[in-house]
Amino acid sequence: MTPEPHRRKRPAALARSTALMLAAAALAAAALASASAGRPRSQARVRASAAGHLQVIEVEYRLMLSRGVVRAGAVGLEAIDRGSDPHDLRLRRLGSNHEVIVPQLNPGQRWDATVRLPPGTYRLWCSLPEHARLGMSATLRVR
Repeated sequence: MTPEPHRRKRPAALARSTALMLAAAALAAAALASASAGRPRSQARVRASAAGHLQVIEVEYRLMLSRGVVRAGAVGLEAIDRGSDPHDLRLRRLGSNHEVIVPQLNPGQRWDATVRLPPGTYRLWCSLPEHARLGMSATLRVR
C-alpha cells in the first residue's frame, strides 16, 4: 500500500484561511493597543488615590503595611487583625506626642477611619504588653 500524498490546499482556500488569520491578528493587536493606551492614565489614578490609603495587617508579632510612604493630609487608615490574639495600633510622628489610636481589635475584626497625617516619619506599634518588643512595630514615611 502506498501512502496517500499530502494534499495541498487549493489557492482559494489558502487565501481564505490566510485572510482569516491576518484579520484575527489585526483584531487582537487593536484590542491590545486600545487596552494599553488607557493603562497609564488609570494606573496613575490608582497610584494617586492609593497613596492616600494605608492598610495595616496585624498578626502575631508583626505589622504589615500596604505601603511604606503615603501623602500628607487625609489618609484612609485601615487596620485588620488577622492574628489569633487581640491587637491594637498606635501611630506617632517622631518628635511629637500626638498619637493616632486604633482601638483593640479581636481576631478577624477590621477598623477604618480617615486620619490627618502631617509630613514626617511615623512609628507604628501594637501597645499590648510585649507585642512591640516582640516585633509588632513598623515605620511609615508621610510626604
